[in-house]
Amino acid sequence: MLVATGALSELATQTANNLGLPDLRVVSVAHPIGGVEPDEIRRRADGVVDEVLTLLTSTGPTGANR
Repeated sequence: MLVATGALSELATQTANNLGLPDLRVVSVAHPIGGVEPDEIRRRADGVVDEVLTLLTSTGPTGANR
């Protein structure tokens, strides 16, 4: 499971496919991360925590990467 910013999610998915990891689960958060206030980073993390937990604890095919 990988967390990537929106700007890099497609690259992460393509790279995973190229490396033979087509089922890598990718969660996207808002770009950018650098230079962003810690409180905003926490809000972004809070916005995806449920999805991350679901992907980490689920089994079986995930369909398309996110």
